[in-house]
Amino acid sequence: MIAVIPHNSLHANDDDTRKRVQHGVYFKSDHGLTWGVLMDQRMSNLHYEGPGGVVNFGRRAHRSHYIAEWSFARIQYNNSRPVHGSTVVENVGAGLRYLHLRKLYTPSDYNINAGVQANVFANLRMAPRLGNSYLFADLIAELRPQADLEFGSRFLWREWNVELSMAASLLGYTLRIPEYGVSLELDKDGGIRIQGYEEFFLLPHNYAHVTTGVFFRESFRGESNPNWLRIGYVWDYYTMAGSHNLNMNNALHQLVFEFYFRMR
Repeated sequence: MIAVIPHNSLHANDDDTRKRVQHGVYFKSDHGLTWGVLMDQRMSNLHYEGPGGVVNFGRRAHRSHYIAEWSFARIQYNNSRPVHGSTVVENVGAGLRYLHLRKLYTPSDYNINAGVQANVFANLRMAPRLGNSYLFADLIAELRPQADLEFGSRFLWREWNVELSMAASLLGYTLRIPEYGVSLELDKDGGIRIQGYEEFFLLPHNYAHVTTGVFFRESFRGESNPNWLRIGYVWDYYTMAGSHNLNMNNALHQLVFEFYFRMR
């Protein structure tokens, strides 16, 4: 059973180090294990699943009225296979993001933050055994509203700092390579070139990108130690409707460990 802890049940000396993150600028490093589920109809109608990992490095600033975070090098990799086949798909993702949250409501027992993130990322799928249909990519730039809820709770005879997060796409723009299910084709001069691409605006009727997460935050303890960590589960899913009814679905389940080291 999980119960929200009233403010007066927390020790006063722990309020800054446990309940609220100290103001300052932090270096962020997070790593995790992933399980990916993929279906790209340009490639095939099969569902590919497999394990992988994710790493990210960034900078996070906590101020009295806002939180700002840069993710400089987010890289993800999954090795996926269909249930009844031996085709291997190397699913690689990379991107960067800026996040800005305003503190809307900060009573004594929980915090509510809301804002927007600007996100640019690429998702690349490589399947060498598919011959001339081995390379597929989505290049996406998007704006995503985000809301976070932070509160204290008691679970398994222990006090925890719990953070819930959700972000969803509002609009964006994409470049998809290739347009059809063929990666390469003969050029007019007899050479080889990448088969055509498509680009279009991303709106709620043709694109959705949802990320939800639940995190448990802990400080490193000590009055002179402002550093802290988070352990969490994140579900990151996007779906895109393409031309010729060739759609894309990609879901990533992540178990992440985030470390925050105060720089100033």
